[in-house]
Amino acid sequence: MNQLEGVPSPAPARMGAIAFDRRVPGLTGIVVKGFLLSLITFSIYRFWYITNLRRYFWSRTIVAGSPAEYLGNGKELFLGFLVALAILVPVYLVLFVIGLLSPVLAALAAPISFIGLFVLGQYALYRGRRYRASRTRWRGIRLGQDGSGFAYAGRASLWWLGTLLSLGLAFPFMRAALERYRIDHTLVGQSRMHSTATGRSILLPWMMFYIVGLLPILLSILALLAGTGFDIPSDLLIQDPASEKSKLIFNPAYEDTPLVYYASAIGIAASFSIPLALLLIPFYRARETRAFLNATHLGGARLISSLKARQFYFPYLVYMLAVIGFIIVLGIIFALLVPLIAQDGENAGIHAFIIVSTVLLYLGAILGTNVLYVRIITVRLWHAVATTMQIENLPALEAVLASTRAPASGLNEGLADALDVGGALEIGL
Repeated sequence: MNQLEGVPSPAPARMGAIAFDRRVPGLTGIVVKGFLLSLITFSIYRFWYITNLRRYFWSRTIVAGSPAEYLGNGKELFLGFLVALAILVPVYLVLFVIGLLSPVLAALAAPISFIGLFVLGQYALYRGRRYRASRTRWRGIRLGQDGSGFAYAGRASLWWLGTLLSLGLAFPFMRAALERYRIDHTLVGQSRMHSTATGRSILLPWMMFYIVGLLPILLSILALLAGTGFDIPSDLLIQDPASEKSKLIFNPAYEDTPLVYYASAIGIAASFSIPLALLLIPFYRARETRAFLNATHLGGARLISSLKARQFYFPYLVYMLAVIGFIIVLGIIFALLVPLIAQDGENAGIHAFIIVSTVLLYLGAILGTNVLYVRIITVRLWHAVATTMQIENLPALEAVLASTRAPASGLNEGLADALDVGGALEIGL
């Protein structure tokens, strides 16, 4: 007789759903208001615009029956941006003065500036995420992030150096290592999240992207270097004597050398690889997002994602078709204005009307594409990630205790905005 007969089996862990309502009433008004006020305030209002977008998307994301909250405000972001500028402007001035005073150091100013700003940008990315986490709340529980921005910047810089030296092969391992650092220092109340992300989990989608998008270009460049004995002539590209603009052309002196074929191979490889690589970006992003979400734990609770690559492709396809249709409409409107110029081209009033109409069409095109991008791409990607995600062992999440930890300063994200490495919304964790 089976000894387990009659013994009740353990109940399956209760699952928690994550939902996002793709019907987004009022979102167009937020985008239009944000665009117009940012325009007339010389982009100052964008901090409040970003805040309004985050509040909207956070509030419509329902985790286990309760909406998330975003507690940040535009004033914090604006003041953080001003403080960041007060730090960065003297740095730029010092580099500029050094370049003027020393011709030797002037040649080093550009690479030093690039490296310094890159490291600072990685620091800003981490600190910006800390700000967003500390301004996020769910069921009265505030999120947070500890860890060191300098440690993250150092790790990111070394990983990027390794990625460059490996010709891109280390990229998935870099992404996984940085993801682990971010998630392992993310706090939900008094509990800490944990990530088991590995580079192997995203190695296959990256290799597909790498082989199609990067490898042909790298091989053609290596062939060029080998063909020149790793000594490319400094006059391989010269200014076109037939053009008044600074247009570079291939030096005719090398037309009968193998360099022509190697250079042509690079051009041909790039013309095929770059478009194919662009087509694979949504595939890689979807696979990476799913892998990283599935590797995320909070105590006994964990995330389970069933995100498909097609859910990342469809928004971009719809957006492309919508933009094409929008451009056709603008083209028809502009075509209707052409007869006015032909009928009375010398009339000052007609000239003013045409100028004003052209400016309005230009601004309308930018506004229209912004609205389409947010409503089609951002909304659909957010919906895809949220609704394909579940929380395994929900009681473990519900047992999380709130924390009295103080929120982070707005300077955390101000530096990211000043360096243009921060985004209004980020899909995923």
